[in-house]
Amino acid sequence: MKRLFFILLVMAVNMLAYAQTTISGSVKNADNFPLQGCSVWFLQADTLAGGCITDHRGNFALQGLPEGEYICRVSMVGFKQADYAFKLVGKIQIPAFTLTEDPTQLSEVKVTADRRDIVKSSAGSLTYTLSEHAKQSATAYEALMEVPRLRIDPLRREILLDSGESPLVLIDGVRREGYIDVLNPEIMESVEVVEVPSARYMGDESTTCVLNIHLKRNKMLPYVNGSVSMSHSVASKYGVGTFNLEVGDSVSSLYLLLQDFYYKDDMSDFYSESQSGDLLRKQTARSEYNCNMIYAGLGGDRIFSDKDYAAFSLSYITQPTQTRNDEQGYAEYLSDGRRSAMSGYQKSDNDFHMVGADVYYKHSFSQNHTLELTGNYSYNGRGSWGERDETNDFFRNHHVIDLDNSYHAGKLNVDYTKVFQSKHALSAGSNTSYSTTDIDDRIDGLPSFLYNRWKEYLYVGVDNNRSAGKFKYTVSLGLDMMFSKADGVKNHYIDVLPSVALTYQFSQVHALTLSYNRLRFSPSLSMLNPRNLSTDSLYIQQGNPFLTPSYQDKVRLSYRLNYKKLFFEPYFTYLYSSKLISAIGFVKDNIYTNTYKNFLCANIITAGASVNYNLPFGNLSLNSSYQKRYQNGMMFEGSTWNTSFAGNFWYKNFSGYISLGYTNASYGRNEKSESGPWSNLSISWNLPKGWQLSFNGQNFLFPAMKQKVWTQQENYYSYTASRMTDRTPMFVLGIRYSFKNKVTQKWRQKKQFYGRDNTLQGITVQ
Repeated sequence: MKRLFFILLVMAVNMLAYAQTTISGSVKNADNFPLQGCSVWFLQADTLAGGCITDHRGNFALQGLPEGEYICRVSMVGFKQADYAFKLVGKIQIPAFTLTEDPTQLSEVKVTADRRDIVKSSAGSLTYTLSEHAKQSATAYEALMEVPRLRIDPLRREILLDSGESPLVLIDGVRREGYIDVLNPEIMESVEVVEVPSARYMGDESTTCVLNIHLKRNKMLPYVNGSVSMSHSVASKYGVGTFNLEVGDSVSSLYLLLQDFYYKDDMSDFYSESQSGDLLRKQTARSEYNCNMIYAGLGGDRIFSDKDYAAFSLSYITQPTQTRNDEQGYAEYLSDGRRSAMSGYQKSDNDFHMVGADVYYKHSFSQNHTLELTGNYSYNGRGSWGERDETNDFFRNHHVIDLDNSYHAGKLNVDYTKVFQSKHALSAGSNTSYSTTDIDDRIDGLPSFLYNRWKEYLYVGVDNNRSAGKFKYTVSLGLDMMFSKADGVKNHYIDVLPSVALTYQFSQVHALTLSYNRLRFSPSLSMLNPRNLSTDSLYIQQGNPFLTPSYQDKVRLSYRLNYKKLFFEPYFTYLYSSKLISAIGFVKDNIYTNTYKNFLCANIITAGASVNYNLPFGNLSLNSSYQKRYQNGMMFEGSTWNTSFAGNFWYKNFSGYISLGYTNASYGRNEKSESGPWSNLSISWNLPKGWQLSFNGQNFLFPAMKQKVWTQQENYYSYTASRMTDRTPMFVLGIRYSFKNKVTQKWRQKKQFYGRDNTLQGITVQ
């Protein structure tokens, strides 16, 4: 209660600050490691004048106190209090505090402070501090539910931003595939949402946002943590099973993760109509889907010295899927009105598997001077078989495609960071990768589609996010070079990818951010492959090996108000997309052939706002946005409205999370799509001795949700509507057992590492 009172009082006092003064400093322990979460008080004549809390680097800063005589008092549970007297005039750098442990406090005091009201602004990112309740969650996904701007689906292990974007998930700055499922929430400290990624992350394409989870950077004496869980649908044949185990000590760790996602006889209803030339076809279908995805991961790390750290990771994924559609309807010639009933079926069998290996090494020349090396190899293989049979009075179609796909890739990343004066950081590095792909249709008799790509990506950046000033910036520049050969067609390009973020923090309550970055999106393998990937009798799908990347220039302006328990952020975004990869086609003998071409550009404006309010027993979040697309040749006109709501609640051993949302429509040049409102509910009950019961409801409020898509091309039109009958709604019961041993904590620096590429997972037969 004292710590909670301190935080609320500090924020109230800081609202009254007016003088242009700055106080900064740092706090560390006797082993010279930074201490995060220390309470820093500023007293004047025995009266509290202001205060703040140290960040994950042990730094603190406060602006706006009147000039005069002060005492700076630093305290933290488990350490002895320290004071420093000084005179404040302009900008002051207080000598670093070194706190010594106080064993008597450790045995008597329990930390119960709620620090959710602390939101830190940096150039292009916001960092949210997790509450003590979140750290006691059973999984990291449950802990993330209290973070504004995030939509969490704990059942599918899915993390999205409120905009629907899937962020690149990092642990302490670097990606580690699968580790979030093993991560103990007790060591999660804060969550950083990066809206403007620096050039360092542009080497991996399509990274539009980053979610960086900061840990306490501590390690226990010999420990064993793990859990076993099982969730299964009440009415349908869907379930998730997991097992994870982590063992370690003060210098090394080893973890194992096993997961199994399965669908059995999952049923859906489809309706489609299409017009190709003079032929109109309408049909309904009942679809059956089966899937069983198994993931196995093994990883570990070791601290060899204060300067050297290494880690490794091995992973394996297999995901066989089968579908069958039983179809019926009719075909009609529009010119003379002839109509014939038709029936048929469509079947597919896809078997995807992937093997990945990572090695990571970090050398610290000094505390602010590091070099990181990451090596990765991955192999993806997929067998895709599809068969379609259609029968009517006009024609009979029987088409089979049997693809054998293989993908090999290797990467080497070099990242260098140097911090100057504990304020400014210089980063530079390279990302070198080579991949080769072989896609062969074993039935068509044509040569395999071969695609080889070599990429060299260089970047450099500077920032002052560690400074205590009001103005913060991040400026970076990436040089992207790619050389490829697709089906004998050679292509190469050199692109410059800048990223700039500027933040001005008027006070601890108000901040303004302006950013610009450039993204590029390379064509997928399906878009490049000129072989037909469709079994439809009236539709041929072919790629274009001459395609080049498309680009997106993004400007974003946002304002942040963080007053006590209220967080409010309105924003405006302008996107300019150039060299867009757009669908084109032609009709011959009433059969439409679809392919792709780089042409045209688009202007997209988005205006929205995010609101979050922290309650004593949870938090409420509301996000809403408006989007309008301007592009020549738009087949459908309209605006996109998106609204989502999330509520996170807890009472004693019960926790609940509800999320609702609705998007009226989404628009492309040739497409329009609609989906009904969605709703998810998650309730958990923490029982004694590590047991937990859970209930999850998918689309429980709006079970009639349908997906609708309209497509309009020259001489071709289609409309499809689908509904997953077994999953709308779907109710799932779960049980989990977790075991953790609690021992004395010791400081330890820990770093994670990059994951792998799922390139072939999207190569399927249509």
